[in-house]
Amino acid sequence: MASHFLYLTNTRMVSLTARGGRLVARREFAVSGEGMEDFERHLRTMQDVPTHIITDLAEEDFRLDTIPHVGARDRDQIIARKVGQIFRGTPYKYAMQLGRETEGRRDDRVLYTAITNPEVLRPWLEAIERLHAPLAGIHSAAVFSGNLLAALDLVFPHALLVTFTPGEAVRQTYFRDREIRFSRLTPVDLEEGQSLGAMLAEETTRTWQYLDSLRHFGAQDRLEVCVLVHPKDRPAIEPALRDFAQIQYRLLDIEQVAAKLGLKPPPLGSSAEEVLVHLFLRRPVPNHFASPELRTDATRRRARLLINQVSVAVLVGGVAWGGYVASRVIDADRMDSRSAQQLQSLNREYDEIVRSLPSRGVGGAAMRDSVAFYNNSIRGYPTLTDFLFPISEVMAAHPRVRLLQVAWQTANDATATPTLPPTNLRNTPSVRTLRRPGEAAPAAVAPESPDAPFASGRFQVALLEGSVRVDGADFRSALGEVDQLAADIAKVPGYKAIVSESPLDMRPGTSVQGRLGETEPTSTEARFTVRVVRERAAP
Repeated sequence: MASHFLYLTNTRMVSLTARGGRLVARREFAVSGEGMEDFERHLRTMQDVPTHIITDLAEEDFRLDTIPHVGARDRDQIIARKVGQIFRGTPYKYAMQLGRETEGRRDDRVLYTAITNPEVLRPWLEAIERLHAPLAGIHSAAVFSGNLLAALDLVFPHALLVTFTPGEAVRQTYFRDREIRFSRLTPVDLEEGQSLGAMLAEETTRTWQYLDSLRHFGAQDRLEVCVLVHPKDRPAIEPALRDFAQIQYRLLDIEQVAAKLGLKPPPLGSSAEEVLVHLFLRRPVPNHFASPELRTDATRRRARLLINQVSVAVLVGGVAWGGYVASRVIDADRMDSRSAQQLQSLNREYDEIVRSLPSRGVGGAAMRDSVAFYNNSIRGYPTLTDFLFPISEVMAAHPRVRLLQVAWQTANDATATPTLPPTNLRNTPSVRTLRRPGEAAPAAVAPESPDAPFASGRFQVALLEGSVRVDGADFRSALGEVDQLAADIAKVPGYKAIVSESPLDMRPGTSVQGRLGETEPTSTEARFTVRVVRERAAP
């Protein structure tokens, strides 16, 4: 992405074009009518490139002041009022907060700066507005130049940065503890026989005397004067710069500075605009002097770029989603085709099976009767699961009882009884019941005839065969447990239960037989059966 920088001095306008973080083009224009025409022709080729103006003018004024330390909103109002009072005749003004005092009320330090003569900017800004070039900001080279000392790791309590500007002038900017306090621009107007170094020594000494009069220095303080110079100008400068107790000179080779900052190729002279612009690319600073109205085209450009980026993102997202949906549609079509083929194959197999079967027509009356029979008799027909579920909940309350087997059937008569062959238990009690001679065994129930009518399922009859634990010879407790089980089942709505075979049958016609041994088990199991009947509620 390209950027356009205009470095303005009192005699020159230098245009620097950067692309990819490097300076790729340079042009100079004189501050005159002909130079303005050339500048407009050049600016037409840069209409859509964001433009920054860096000012290095003699008309820049700097005022240091303190204000009470208050909240952010009140501080902004105080600063706005003060900067308006100090610089009444110019719209190009800026206030920079430096920090707080270390003593007393610890007031806030503020540096007010402005371009006191708006006319030096007017023709250039008019051209920019006519061509709708996107002006991103107007910046003070003096305020920004402190970043150069920080980038070069030149941190001193008192530093004076001396730079040369396009158009034969020298900028001196004083920093105290890395905070800008003062700056002045001096034209290079050498007297007869005076060298550039002698002129610099004289001007820096004068600056030191001015700062000392403002009591910026203590008795032990020393001003570090850092001069940015090209090697070809060094012989004319270095011999005249002599160190004193209060002043020490440091010559900064501009080629070495460019190499440290990554500026390629290095500048061809001592003028510092290329170094400062390259440093701006690495460490941008906020706008100083440009009003929101002057930056309207830049704001619109940023909004347009943002909208374009969002549109591209939406387009890319839409294309990606469309591709995903298309792939899913293709997969769905492929699966539909496969399913259609499988369905056709199954239909062919079904048709072949139907053709191979003998034709047995079913009349309409038979079909109607079958459907009616299903709806009236089969759909709501009782199931064994529904029958046993309430009984299982009852048996959970009788841990001594164990269910062995169940015989279940549906019937139209509540007296029907299913057949249940008895289970032989291993651990039977030593006492059991025997039928007396001549007593007939219970009559066996005849098996149901296959031609018997279909039972409506009104009654569900079941024989539950189980065993109850007998502790020693305590049959009374076992009989009570079985009777209570039958009684609990009968409490379930719709259920009736009676004990068909007791663990110890005491009815007439039976006898009790026991066997004695040396040791008897502590607990045995006695068999019993319970007959349960459930009547289905009428629909």
